[in-house]
Amino acid sequence: MSPSRKKPGPSNPSPEVYHRRAPASDGVPIAYTLWRRPAAELLILAPGFWRVRLNRENLFLGEHFLRRGYDVAALDFRGHGDSGGGYAFGAFEHRDFHAVIDELVGPGKLYERFAVLGFSLGGSIAAQALALRPELPCRALAMVSSPANLSRLRPKPWKAGALRQVRLRHAVRVPRIAAAQLVSRKPRAAEAVASLTMPKLIVTSEDDWLVDPAQGRELAAQAASPVELVHLELPGSLHADGLVKFVPVKLLRVLDRWFAENAPP
Repeated sequence: MSPSRKKPGPSNPSPEVYHRRAPASDGVPIAYTLWRRPAAELLILAPGFWRVRLNRENLFLGEHFLRRGYDVAALDFRGHGDSGGGYAFGAFEHRDFHAVIDELVGPGKLYERFAVLGFSLGGSIAAQALALRPELPCRALAMVSSPANLSRLRPKPWKAGALRQVRLRHAVRVPRIAAAQLVSRKPRAAEAVASLTMPKLIVTSEDDWLVDPAQGRELAAQAASPVELVHLELPGSLHADGLVKFVPVKLLRVLDRWFAENAPP
């Protein structure tokens, strides 16, 4: 693995930046970026649908957690950014998560263990991936605005949060969709978290325009112990990385406290 600095990354402290691709088990190349201090502990960022690993919010989070003492890796799920394939809304994306973990974590690899911060469907996919491979050394899983059951999503695009979050830069970067998988059964994160014994954080936001807070409550109710549910009483109907963009201090106060308690650097 050799460093590459062709794309911007967190800058303080100055990390080594690696842009790589890992093959998923079905051969789809999965792009990821690793920012390395180096540190002993790794935090994986799992973006939601229509978000890529090098968007502004992930770069902001990467820099923040580098300063907190972690190494940070972020991936493009299939159909997004520099990864191949088409997005299947959870049917195959666990393979993408596994591909990156298998490159970075384990005997003879850079890291012995990892923690995860997942946004929206990225958090649900991470939960499914961890449930499918319980031997993975995951220290902690934080899920922000993640759906318990994808089939029950009822978006409210007229809400202020949707109008603020869906920008032209997102509209011109449409993910590639695996159309044949649109009707396939999607994994249910509520079932996945029921088998996960690592510490789990579920974050919901008031009047979320895409994932109703009731889905977060369902995740917390179904999750194996230990689990913590934090509901942010905020105006604006914000969803997932909208919290990073518009209310970063409030979100990071929750994340920093929880990771310090459950997966410190």
